[in-house]
Amino acid sequence: MTKTSDEMKALVEEFIKITNIDYKDQTQEIKEKTDMIEWQFHVGANVIVSKNANRKDRIHINVNMRFPPDDSKLLIIKNPSFSKAVMEISETCTLCNIGHQWIKDKEDIVGLAIFSHVDEQNLSRVSFHNAWDNVSRVSGHVQKILRTNFTNLSTHVNPSEDTNKSMYN
Repeated sequence: MTKTSDEMKALVEEFIKITNIDYKDQTQEIKEKTDMIEWQFHVGANVIVSKNANRKDRIHINVNMRFPPDDSKLLIIKNPSFSKAVMEISETCTLCNIGHQWIKDKEDIVGLAIFSHVDEQNLSRVSFHNAWDNVSRVSGHVQKILRTNFTNLSTHVNPSEDTNKSMYN
């Protein structure tokens, strides 16, 4: 039977509560900014779980990494280290069946989104936690790739507003 948006939200909240990880229901705050998102949780330090209004059939799990201005200066296609990192990140995401998208502000790369989804028909505790764990593992590996390829990169990539915490902190 098809789950409603509210049923999916209730299930996801129960799945999050099982972990004892701090989370915040950001639905009211997000609805004041946009009507594109039906509901949203900020989980741990950097994971966002949301239900987009334009997709009735799935929830999204993502980590948005933001780069400080000094790091953004390194993230240019002419930089061989960046080209290598792009290829490694793309390969990692593809192998792990995780999506990724570089976030640009004009010509500058200011962030990277790592994301996955769980279809409404398959929304269970196991499928939710598998997708969450995959996004978390890949985002951690991406940070390692960036640090390895850029010796001048800050000691941490800035996920959302918080700094170098894992999703489990």
